[in-house]
Amino acid sequence: MMLKSLLFGAAVAVLAGPAAANDAQPIGSGGSGGSGALGELNFRFDSAALMDNAPGVLDKVVAFASANPESKIVLDAYCDPIGASTYNVKLAIHRAESVRDRLKAMGVPDDRVVFAIYGEDGARRATYAGDRRVTIWSTREPLATVIDRTFAGKGEAVTWQRPLSVAQIEGTEAVASR
Repeated sequence: MMLKSLLFGAAVAVLAGPAAANDAQPIGSGGSGGSGALGELNFRFDSAALMDNAPGVLDKVVAFASANPESKIVLDAYCDPIGASTYNVKLAIHRAESVRDRLKAMGVPDDRVVFAIYGEDGARRATYAGDRRVTIWSTREPLATVIDRTFAGKGEAVTWQRPLSVAQIEGTEAVASR
């Protein structure tokens, strides 16, 4: 009986593992740093075109961005593992650009949008279709935290619109005084 209980417990842990990973939110989400998941958009195979459900998801993001002007909107862009790694990174960038361009057209300033590009190397989902996504989340944490989080999660690149100083990236920008 003990062996059956152990096997059942192991089976539950194995089955719960991917589900738990799928539900994981960005590091720091819900904490005092003000990070949280806003939505997710899936894409067709080898495509960066937004699907029919995009307006509903993006309306929520725009409403959040309007109500929280101090927050950055982070776009985590992923691909399935089919194809060359360099191609998948470029495709993930194109997917993030599609989302950013639509957000910009809806009134979100593009200097508030940060790309975290994972290509095929980020957190995996149960299916390849689930891997073809851009996860949208918000943060008030310094850009350095987004950069660290991306590279810790096997990310390939982090980009943002305008040049920043190291102090701005780290969130330690000093106030000038005389």
